[in-house]
Amino acid sequence: MIIKIGSRTSKLALKQVEIAMRRIGVPGFEIIGVDTAGDKRSRENKVQFDKKNFVEDIDNLLVDRKIDIAIHSAKDMPAVSNLSDLDEIYISNDLVQGGERYNSRNDILIFRKNEDPVFKKNMKIGTSSLRRKLQSKFFLEATEIANLNGNVDTRIKKLNDGEYDCIILAKAGCERLELDLNYSELDHLTNISQGSICLRFNKKREEILKLLEPFSDDEMKRKINVCNNFLNLINADCNSAVAVDYKDEVLQAEVYGKNEYIKFSAPNAEEAFERFEMLDGLRLLNEHS
Repeated sequence: MIIKIGSRTSKLALKQVEIAMRRIGVPGFEIIGVDTAGDKRSRENKVQFDKKNFVEDIDNLLVDRKIDIAIHSAKDMPAVSNLSDLDEIYISNDLVQGGERYNSRNDILIFRKNEDPVFKKNMKIGTSSLRRKLQSKFFLEATEIANLNGNVDTRIKKLNDGEYDCIILAKAGCERLELDLNYSELDHLTNISQGSICLRFNKKREEILKLLEPFSDDEMKRKINVCNNFLNLINADCNSAVAVDYKDEVLQAEVYGKNEYIKFSAPNAEEAFERFEMLDGLRLLNEHS
């Protein structure tokens, strides 16, 4: 049986298909490449659009049974899905790397080759993420923060062409592409799903469930669900200036306004929401709407 895989067509997306299929041990598969609405918006240099635009076109192929499995970057998955026929498993970054456990959910600050990888406040820093922009403002004290669109290769080319002094990317994606980069690692809070791979399938396809189920990182799925529950409670989306992680049975969150931010922790989504309200987090979120 040839498994049909739905995926975006970037180098990173195709690499993640390769990693996932190798992990599961699927010898024969066909990639159905999809130019998603998110890819089109990104090429138009649009920034503030929902990340679900990167997954919906592919997931609709699952619903229509035109593909067997959809493979996504987990960070692009919406906190709440309206496609009740679909389910997913997660392969965490620890597992897909296949080695010792280490934190590859971090962001990295990339500089041109032969330059000192140390950030200075007057440097022009590139990123498309509102979270990363505000973390750069608050934690790096950056004064010139600019939009940066495109796939990984495009973003690095813009850096090397001198459009930026440095750019922020996810460490996991750069590692998967085996890029030789000059960077410093950031210790800013990222989101729980950064670095993980999501495999979606139609619940009614029992043979696909049997194929994928043994490889599911159920612990990662549980943690992602806790964080998604919190994001749903505060009505956040991928454009919201929020970072949420879950470590050692504690939900850790930061919410960024234009000129201030809050940080808090709680054992579950409900208590985190109470602290979010107590610290006036909604006001900070609404500053960007």
